[in-house]
Amino acid sequence: MSSTTLKIVAVVAVLLAVVLAIIGFQMSRNYAEQAQKAQQRVQQQEVQQTLAVVALKPLAAYKPIARDAVALVPVSVVPANPYESIDDVVGKVPLVDVDAGAPVTRRYFKEGNVLARIIPPGHQAVSVEVNDVIAVGGFVRPGDIVDLLLYLRGGAGVDEPQSRVLLKDVRVLAYEERIIDRPEGIKEDEKQRSRVRTAVLAVPDKDTTRVMLGASLGELRLALHSPGEPVAAETAAAAPDKAIGVSELTRIRPPPSVQPTPPPPSVEILRGSAREVVTTR
Repeated sequence: MSSTTLKIVAVVAVLLAVVLAIIGFQMSRNYAEQAQKAQQRVQQQEVQQTLAVVALKPLAAYKPIARDAVALVPVSVVPANPYESIDDVVGKVPLVDVDAGAPVTRRYFKEGNVLARIIPPGHQAVSVEVNDVIAVGGFVRPGDIVDLLLYLRGGAGVDEPQSRVLLKDVRVLAYEERIIDRPEGIKEDEKQRSRVRTAVLAVPDKDTTRVMLGASLGELRLALHSPGEPVAAETAAAAPDKAIGVSELTRIRPPPSVQPTPPPPSVEILRGSAREVVTTR
């Protein structure tokens, strides 16, 4: 082989080596960039993950959640209103079934309305229809203590019209459509004030049927207590109901008889033939 041919072969080999080196460098650079991008994506996913309580097995509705049925795990998609502590979930009762693997959120549970949370133990919330006259001129407010009065007309087992205290020391839980008073400065519509409204009372469990029967037989009225007046521990069933009938109310009592004034005591003194009477006062 001539020297010229050898030179050409050597040049081609050098060029081929340079091309291969460039291709290898480009491939390694692309591989490094792809690896770096993949690592960044993984890091971004790890940053975006949030710890949330997830059901490890199906949770049945209306049954308390056991501690081993849930776990705190990272989630990529943050659910609405999640729980971030297992202690916040254990013992709660869901209203619907929760599938395994689903995040346990607050929408599964009954938080309870404000009125239900303020009912005293052993009582029930009973609404009575009232207007401004029945509700002490409309001045009754939630939290007040009232007596529930009942007026019975004659008939339907009642010999004569009468009035009595149906329940004593009843707490008003709500009046109109509010459980607490409106802020100062908000004026109420007079048309709305004149219509019939409701008052929600905390009635002892054993007296709810008593209130229902009384409302169906007669007219109810609220009697407001003074704020400083102590509330009796006993219910109206054990307290006098102050019942009074028409015959007693309209009875004409004779005036008290006037007794003659007795004469003052006296002492008779005899001095010989003389006789003298002396009063002691």
